[in-house]
Formats: sequence, C-alpha cells, structure tokens
Amino acid sequence: MVQLSDLLDAGCPISRALKAIGRQTSQRPLAALAEALNADIVNGASLAGAMERTGRYFSEVQISMVRAAAAGGFLQKTLASLATHAARQADAIKQIKAKLAYPAVLAVTALVSVIFMLTWVVPRFTTVYHAANRLLPAPTRALLAVSQFLDRHSLELAVAAVLALLAGRALLRWGKFRTWWGRVVLRLPVIGPVLRDWEMSRLAGTMSLLLAGGVTVLRSLRLGGQVVGNASVREEIKRLASAVERGEPLSGPMRNSRFFGATTTEMIVVSEASGKLASVLNRVAVQRYRDFQAKTDALLSLLEPAIILAVGALVGLTVVALLLPVLLMNTLVG
Repeated sequence: MVQLSDLLDAGCPISRALKAIGRQTSQRPLAALAEALNADIVNGASLAGAMERTGRYFSEVQISMVRAAAAGGFLQKTLASLATHAARQADAIKQIKAKLAYPAVLAVTALVSVIFMLTWVVPRFTTVYHAANRLLPAPTRALLAVSQFLDRHSLELAVAAVLALLAGRALLRWGKFRTWWGRVVLRLPVIGPVLRDWEMSRLAGTMSLLLAGGVTVLRSLRLGGQVVGNASVREEIKRLASAVERGEPLSGPMRNSRFFGATTTEMIVVSEASGKLASVLNRVAVQRYRDFQAKTDALLSLLEPAIILAVGALVGLTVVALLLPVLLMNTLVG
C-alpha cells in the first residue's frame, strides 16, 4: 500500500506502478498479486474491482475505501491511510502476542510440571506407602488417590478433553451461543474492561478511516462491525446500523448501549453536530487503545507472580504430602 501510494503520488499510472512493485519485490506472492491486479486493470477493471477479484488478500473495508476514494479523487491519500492503519493494527497484535508469550509459557510449564509429579514422581512412592496406607496422613492419602486416578483414567481424561474442545468449537460456531458467550466475557470483572477497550479501539479506528475515505456513516458502521471479534458487540453494532438506516443519528441509539460509554457517546453527539465525526472517532480509538495497553500491562504484572505462586504452592504441597509420612515415622512405626 505504501509503495503504491508513493508511486501514484509521484504521478505514475496505476498499471505502471503495479508493474514496478512486481519487479521490485522479492516476495513471490506479492509479485503475483501485483501482476493479477495489473491484468484486471488493463482489461478495464477499476482498482477496487481488481482488489475484490483477488479474494482473500483484501478485506471489504479496504475495498470499500478504495472504491470511495477513487470516486472522490483522493486515492493516494486513502492508500497511505490504509497502509498506516494496517501497520498500526499489526504492531498492536504483535505487542499483545509478545506480552502474552511469557505468561502462556509459564502456565504451560506449570501444568506440565504438576502432571509430571502426579503421574511419575508420586507413583514411585505408592508402593512404599502401600502397606501403611491406613496410617498415612490425610494429605498423603489424598495425593496418592489423585495420582492413582490420573494413572488409571489417563486415556479417558485425554479423550474427554478432546471431546470438550471439539464441543466448545462447535458451540462457538452457533450464533446464539457465540453472542451469549461474548456478552458473558465482556461482563467479567477484570478481562471484560480490557476486551471492551480493545474492541472499541478497533471499531472507532476503522470507522474513522472509512469516514475520512468518503464512506457513508451507515456503511462505515456495518464494515466496522465486521472488524470486531466479539459476537455480542457485533450484534450491538447491527442494532445501531438499523437505527441509522431508519434515519436516527448515530449518537441516539448509543445512549442505550452497554458497549459505548457516556464519554464516548457525548463526544459523538458533539462531533455529529460539528461535522468532525471522523477525527473524534480517531481520537476515541487512540485513547481506548492507550487504556487497553495500560490495563493489559497491569493485568500481566499481576498474572505472572500469581502463576509463580500457584506453581510454588502446588509443588510445595506435593512435596510436603510425600515427606509427611517420613517426618511422622515414629507414629507410623508405633
């Protein structure tokens, strides 16, 4: 997008610009895409139409923006905005993955360690303590019972876990359950506000980009809803789009929405009156993303020590339960 915008801004025709990009790039998929776009344009298609024919490479948001920009005569500016927006979204996703990588590895390591102790370490003590089973302390007996249960029913538990995973994926494909689950997640005490800020940032940023590119409010709202990942929020946006289609202002149905806060709603009320909706939505997107980053950093700063403490507690309790009979040897012998 950036290269195409620069070439068009320099006065290069679209076909020539696409040929230059195809020759310059070292990535074969990108070169093939540039050649396909150029072939459609040479045959009389518009840039938006050529993008639409490529299928999976371009989203409907990008195609709608390019179509509106071509009609309005500001294609170069729109392509630059699309490139900036895509880079910002990619950086945000990379940051999220980087922040979640360490807690995820820590949680998986903790789970594997606990399973290893229960299925390999503890059974080594079972034969030693078998004769004195009735005299063993309650924590030791409970630990041995859990270990024996895992050892005897490991296959059944693995099959049940796989079936539960498949059932969960099937339920998430069901629209009503997906909407209900999205509503439940947004109501969670800690995770809900974080996800709410993330979804609002994506929605406001996409709508701002579309409005600045000449797309109507109704079309921007519907396309912005496709970017949102939470099914409950998507249903809420569909309700707002239906109200806007009936002629109501965007801020009207927002007042009764749980997703949009009072501050955001008031900002949109003022922006609709002044004709600055695109810039205000961009400001909302930036602020919500900052809130999302701050809440995510705070959550992860508490999550990492919590996982470490939980792992230490589980391992410590396991070791204590195994060594407790040795410490109480005099009682066992008596």
